[in-house]
Amino acid sequence: MAVKREKIFVDSINEEICTLLVGEKALSVNLPARMLPRGTSEGDWLIMTLQKSERLKRSYRRSMERLLEKIESNG
Repeated sequence: MAVKREKIFVDSINEEICTLLVGEKALSVNLPARMLPRGTSEGDWLIMTLQKSERLKRSYRRSMERLLEKIESNG
């Protein structure tokens, strides 16, 4: 399974929101600060790892199908 990694610079952390600069082009992204690893501070560098999960995709698809069936049977 392919894995993608990006370097992340923690530009700022303001209350509940953090601003990250992602990749070589330093794309600015705002995220909830609670998503940062504990102890992360402004000026830190992080590594973001993205990995596709077929298992999660199947699981959520089944959940949505069951929900739709339930809605249709009650409608």
